[in-house]
Order: sequence, then structure tokens, then C-alpha cells
Amino acid sequence: MTTATLAADRQDTVTALERLDARLRWLSSWTIHNANNLREKRDGLKVGGHQASCASMTAIMAALYFHALRPQDKVAVKPHAGPVLHAIHYLLGQQTLDQLQRFRGLGGVQSYPSRTKDKIPVDFSTGSVGLGVAVTAFSSLIQDYLIAHGKVAEADAGRMIALMGDAELDEGNIYECLIEGYKHDLRNCWWVVDYNRQSLDSTTADRMFRRFDDIFETCGWRVVTLKYGKLQRAAFQRPGGQALEEWIDNCPNAEFAVLTYQGGAAWRERLLADIGDRKDVKKLLDSYDDDALAALMTNLGGHCVETLIDAFDGAQDETPTLFIAYTVKGFGLPLAGHKDNHSGMMNGAQIEQLRQTLGVPQGEEWEPWGGLGGNVAQRLKAFVDASPIGRKSPEFRAEAVPVPARFPVPPGAVQSTQAAFGRVLLDLAKSGEPIGDRLVTTAPDVTQTTNLGGFVNQRGLFRRQELADVFQKAKIPSAQKWAAHTAGQHIELGIAETNFFLLLASLGLAAPHFGTRLLPVGTVYDPFIARGLDALNYGCYQDARFLLVGTPSGLTLAAEGGAHQSINTPLIGMGQPGLTAY
Repeated sequence: MTTATLAADRQDTVTALERLDARLRWLSSWTIHNANNLREKRDGLKVGGHQASCASMTAIMAALYFHALRPQDKVAVKPHAGPVLHAIHYLLGQQTLDQLQRFRGLGGVQSYPSRTKDKIPVDFSTGSVGLGVAVTAFSSLIQDYLIAHGKVAEADAGRMIALMGDAELDEGNIYECLIEGYKHDLRNCWWVVDYNRQSLDSTTADRMFRRFDDIFETCGWRVVTLKYGKLQRAAFQRPGGQALEEWIDNCPNAEFAVLTYQGGAAWRERLLADIGDRKDVKKLLDSYDDDALAALMTNLGGHCVETLIDAFDGAQDETPTLFIAYTVKGFGLPLAGHKDNHSGMMNGAQIEQLRQTLGVPQGEEWEPWGGLGGNVAQRLKAFVDASPIGRKSPEFRAEAVPVPARFPVPPGAVQSTQAAFGRVLLDLAKSGEPIGDRLVTTAPDVTQTTNLGGFVNQRGLFRRQELADVFQKAKIPSAQKWAAHTAGQHIELGIAETNFFLLLASLGLAAPHFGTRLLPVGTVYDPFIARGLDALNYGCYQDARFLLVGTPSGLTLAAEGGAHQSINTPLIGMGQPGLTAY
């Protein structure tokens, strides 16, 4: 293949992705507009939706879904970008018009991506911010577990990807997950940050930019910052461009947002006031009219398809990678940059302006390829159908695990429930039955005191790199003989209950995600279930299957006394949907 052919193919790809970016921006905006302004509402109340949060993600999701994703990859989508995900599946022919028209209505598209309620393929439910990000890391760990146990071929390993809003970086569970991932040599994980620097209440602090690089690189991640689009990089190479680049780098986030909302004339006035006396700057600015200048100043890396596909193509190894994609919240909409755009809605005149700008004919607002013309529409549909995500297989239906016909009760006239629990697991580990090979245990640094020690002695700790029990090698007596190896069946965790529940959720989704049913058993002191309650809820509403054992338990937790009362734990069991409690 010649260089000219490669260049032509690349340009065709870029053109197709840019058209898909615009199409996703329109469909997501129109879906939300229809629900709030056109659909009949008995109560007249706002339905909700986040047009600005969708618009900042459309180029990222177009480049990811229609270029970078492979059939084995899995994605957790930023909750507020849910309508973009549904628009993607609408273009793929996997979502119906009826579902889009019932957005946030009974039986329609859910507010946020849902494995159990949406009718399109959803790899991970999202909603409670931060949890959908961290679960991808634990899912990657479970994939490694299954590879090590011969259930998934290394060549079939997928990449676990989270699309996250930058405000999710404030969630503490993100950093607990980073630490745990570093311990377990995390790989095959991408986190893509929609770095629009605007959240519900505020603008991101300017001083945070370099900190994220430091934090993630310290934990073994590669950090790829996509700050400038192709137009900006070209402008920086022109006379006066270096001064423009320096100005952009030093512009406070809040002021950048204000100028974005005000438009080209405001950009020009501010730039001339600040750097107009620098050599060649005025000449550079004069070469753009106001609309072109506004387009240049908002041509950030997260909106530039070429920048995005180059970044994704350059991260094809297994190194965990954080992409910080600079974006504008509300990009391409009249709401772009406004401080109230998080929950803001375009009015009728504004959505009409957007329709005309994007070339969508009146009356064809719901048409997947409306306004593109026959040949262009056919080529774009063929491009979408040929993309790897269009060939993604349905989720696996794993076979049931055979259960022993008989299982003896642990012997002993008097014994605690905790002792009996530990004995049951040990007997299963020794039984030679298939069920013993599917058990996976975990605990947040309470393995011994929750009576998992016997099982771990029998089956070992799981690690991708073998780690000998140095106490045993030194012949120091210990009840714990915990060698770590690839065949181990206990996953060790630090004291972070949110990590614990996210790991259980990932283990519990192994059947639909990877085709092998595991039987996860997690133990934690009964009162500390409450420390990870949101993550427990997150696992339950994805229909992840796992066994949670709160032990020791009781009104005073035996001799440990009142500081560890677990009187509320039964209420959790009774009240949590999707959880059967005993």
C-alpha cells in the first residue's frame, strides 16, 4: 500500500469520524430536548438530561467506538454521556426510535447506562460517580485471573476502559483503586478524562493540572495529555504562535470558559489586550475572522478527531493509560462555556439554531443519517457497520457450576458460625469437586480474622508473579502458609471497603463478561459493610453475583463491645434491592 493510499484512507477515516461526532452531538441533544420540551408531560416538570456534558464527549466517543475499540474491549461510560452511548447504538441499528423517544420515561432509555434496564449492550452500569471508573481496573484484574487459570486466552484479552468526567477525579475511591491496582500490577486499562474543567457547582482549580500526572505516573500509569487540536498546533507554528500557545497555557480555567461563551469578538479583544504587542500576534489574529478565531481557540485535543485517534493508536500495549482530553463543556452548543450549563437546556430557538448549523433537515430530526445525502449516508453507514464495535458479540451465557449432591455438616457439638463457615470453605477446597475450583475469596485485610485462612492455605494467594512464603522457607512456625502464584484463588486487598465491593462486583460479572462463572466469597467484619455501602449497591444493581459474609457479627460483636455494634447491618440486608440476606 502506497503512502498516498494510506493518507487517503486516514483522511476518509477522519472525515467519517468528524461526521459521526456531529451526528452524535445532534442525536443526544435532540433526545434530551424531546423529553423536556416536545413529549407530552402530565405534570409539566423538567425531565432532565445533560446536553452540555454530552457535547463535550461526542468526539471522544466517536473516535473510541468507531475506531479504537475492539470487540473484546469493555467500556464504562460517563453517566451524563448516556444519551451519546444510546445514539451510538441507534446508528449501529441496536437501539430503537421508541426507546430514544421515551428517554427517562417508564420503559425507555435510562438516565444513566444500565446493564439491567437498558435494552442495548451495556458493559458496566454507571451513575454513582467514580465507581464506574474504578470497576474497570478490577475487571481487568479478573480478566488476568481468568487468563492465569486458563479460562481466557492471552490473545483474547480485552481493554477495560472508563470514560470519566473530570469532577470524578475528586472521588476518593479513584485513588484507593489506583493504589490497589499498583499492588496487583494492573494492565490493559484505559481511563479517558473529559477534562472540560466545569462541574455542577464550579470550575476546576487551575493548580490541579500537573498533579494528576504526578499521581498516576507514581502508580505506574502512562499519562497522555491531549490539550491542543490540529488547528491550534498549526497556529502555534506560525509567526506569533508561540505567544498564543503561552497565553492558552496560562489562561485560568474560569476565564477560558467565559471567553468561550462570549465568542470570537471577546477572544480577539482579550488576546489583543494581553499579547497584542508581542511580535506578529496581531497579524496572526487578523488572519482569522471572529468565527474562525472562536473555532481555533476551542480546538482542544478532546474535540480533534485526528489528535484522538493518534493518541489511541499510540497506546496499544498493556500499560494502563490515563488520557487527559481537554474539552469545552457544551462544545458546539449555544451553552458552551456557560457556568450554568451542567443542567442547562437549549430552548426552542437554540435547538433550531443547532439543527441548521449541523445541516439536519426539518422533519428528519430522528433520521440516523438525515441531511447527509444518499452517497455520503451510504458510505457513513458502511463505515459504522464495518467498525469493530459493530461486530461485537453478545455477552456470554456461562454454564452453571455443578453442585455436590451431598455435603456433610462441619463436625463439632459446639462451634461458632464463623468457625463453621471457615470449615465449609476448607472442605470445599479439599473436595476435588468442580465447585472448589470456581471459588474465589477476598477480604479487606481481614482474611485471618474472618476464618478464610484454611481456604487460603489450601488454595493459595493469586498473583501474576509468584511470591514465596518467606516465613515458611525460613522454617518459622505459622498457621498461615500463604504462597502466592498464578493458580491461587484468594485475592488479597488492603483496608478499603469500596475496593472490596468493586472487586466482588467484577468477580460477579465474570460470567457475562468473560464466559466463566466464578463463585466469589467476600468477608468483612459485619459493621464495616456500611463503609462500602454505595459500592455494594453498585454491585447489586448490575446484577453481579457474589456471596458477602459479615463476620464476626452481633449486637456487640462479641467481646469487642459497643464501638463495633452491628445492629444496623440486618436493615441493610432487608432494604438493599438485589440482595438476599440471611
